[in-house]
Amino acid sequence: METLFSIIHYGFVGFFGLIGALFVLVLLFGKRVETKWDFEADFLDERGREIGEFEAELRRIPKEENDFTLDARLRLRHPALEVGRSVQVELEGVLVMEGPVEKPGRVFLQNEHLCGEITDPKTGHVCSVQYQGSQLVKGELHPD
Repeated sequence: METLFSIIHYGFVGFFGLIGALFVLVLLFGKRVETKWDFEADFLDERGREIGEFEAELRRIPKEENDFTLDARLRLRHPALEVGRSVQVELEGVLVMEGPVEKPGRVFLQNEHLCGEITDPKTGHVCSVQYQGSQLVKGELHPD
């Protein structure tokens, strides 16, 4: 019985020792990311369920990059989206992204679809998704 207790005891000590060692290694050798701002807007359907989001982040890795880089993404699921049609993303009425729908009912846009600058977003700014000349969904920016 004492042998079984010793095996379990050393197993726990070894496991948590390994976790601690990994934590120290990440602190010593991990990349530190400096974020200037990070916002997202959630898009909800009529029932209040999330059907998509727009994320924008201005960040840099201090040891590798001198300037901040913008990382923006739009993910949206909506039954009205048809393949080949264009979707526009506006932030406070200014066009910031535009791209095609590649899968029926889904759109995913990234940095290569940026067509405008996102200079100084603020909490409460309205982000809207335009589709075929009308607003499909909208949401307010909030910190991520």
